Amino acid sequence: MDKISSVILFAVIGALVVMFWPLLVLYKGTKKHKSKQVKNMSRNDYFTNQSNQMNQRSSSGIDESRPATIAVIYRSEMDYISRCIHDYPNIETGGQLFGFVTEYGAPVVCYAIGPGPRANHQPAQFNQDTEYLQNTYNELNRRYGLRYIGEWHSHHQLGLAKPSGGDTQTVVYGIKRRNFRHFLLCIGNCDSNQHSTLNAFTFHLDDPFNYFHAPWKIIEMESPYRPIIDRDLSDWLCHPRTQRASYGSIYIITDSGTTSRITPKYTDEYWLNDKANNVILKRIIDFLTNYENESTVKPMLDGQKYVHLMVQRGNHQERIVFGNQFPNEAPKIEVTEGVYVNDTAVWQYDGNIFDSFVRYYDDLFKKETYDS
Repeated sequence: MDKISSVILFAVIGALVVMFWPLLVLYKGTKKHKSKQVKNMSRNDYFTNQSNQMNQRSSSGIDESRPATIAVIYRSEMDYISRCIHDYPNIETGGQLFGFVTEYGAPVVCYAIGPGPRANHQPAQFNQDTEYLQNTYNELNRRYGLRYIGEWHSHHQLGLAKPSGGDTQTVVYGIKRRNFRHFLLCIGNCDSNQHSTLNAFTFHLDDPFNYFHAPWKIIEMESPYRPIIDRDLSDWLCHPRTQRASYGSIYIITDSGTTSRITPKYTDEYWLNDKANNVILKRIIDFLTNYENESTVKPMLDGQKYVHLMVQRGNHQERIVFGNQFPNEAPKIEVTEGVYVNDTAVWQYDGNIFDSFVRYYDDLFKKETYDS
């Protein structure tokens, strides 16, 4: 088994071990002495014991004495951080990462949080709400055995995609004070096209200033912890307002072990694969910006690589989705509560995308007005 496959297998097995730990503790059978031993362990000790046993059988070859050469994350947690970054495109934001670290030093992000209600967001600084962080960490560790393995914060549109000198000093001080052998720091950015990036940097206690820019190994599924924790801790968890992730370039490692930077691309049949249609999209954005009251139009790309236009007009918002069948089918237009859309409008595509869109949009809104 190659090193990437073994790490992914470890991540999935490790998650299942923690999820079903209470059942293992309560299990009564002929091996009562083993059950008693498990009961006397804390969740962390039990999980560590299981992790060590699995890692002894691992053939990943990752050198534990150095910063990890990969970082593992579930797709749901990557999406969650992207949404948080888009909440604050022009100032810094951040949060913490929870999961576990393999015996060979690879961090596995199982659950991410964003800023708490009293977090401090500044153009060049972010400070987490300490009470929110402490309460959340206590519950994640007590209930689910998850460990605090790292942090993330954004440098918004400054273009600084690596740790600043201050970031490095803060991490080094923290891991020395807490005696963390491994630590993961993630730096996010929001580019001029409103796409987020997230770069992973791994630190090691023995040589903390020589961090490593690690590629992501993304597990393409929802973290098994996400729905459970969101439900159990719904009374105080804070979630991003932005509903959809939107990515720029992401540094990844493939199953074969090669690294590359990927930028989301449209599917072959999508209308924007034709470069001429990108000019038409720009015309549509200009049209919407100047429609009646002046509007703000923010383009985004969702997980299916469909373009969304987020339109803010007065006190109202619209979301225009250009699906995979556009322009043969109408764009989907969703509006906020209180704004009526005439659903009797008929999409008539005559080969001219821009003119067809303008006619359709006018038909939908010609009888409606927006309150400023």
